[in-house]
Amino acid sequence: MRNALLIAIGFSGFLAAAPTLAQETACMIEGTFSILGQTIKSRDCMQADPNENEAAFKASCDQLANTSAGMGGGRGTITYMKQCQKPAQGICKNVLGSQRDAYYYERSAEDLRILPDGCQRGGGQWQSGG
Repeated sequence: MRNALLIAIGFSGFLAAAPTLAQETACMIEGTFSILGQTIKSRDCMQADPNENEAAFKASCDQLANTSAGMGGGRGTITYMKQCQKPAQGICKNVLGSQRDAYYYERSAEDLRILPDGCQRGGGQWQSGG
């Protein structure tokens, strides 16, 4: 439940795109935030379709970085790159039915246990490792 909420909070509302070639189609967001009384360290990456509008994608990354600040943590640090790093602990392909993939790193065993269900309930396909 918690991770489904994290996926929904982190990626909903950030899926608008108009087709143009994007130079940097991935953003790594690192930070900490609090939810349900727990402090969570996050190092996750969002990978966009290469045809997504670069300005819209970067605005989404910026909004994601601000999500942790809205939950009582600091603003996440954004690093833009051509693609998300591999290996990851897990990947949610087509997160929330979009053409974006969410890569997860440095997650706890509990997170890795519940992330696949949240991914699938949000319309994505879970891939362990990767």
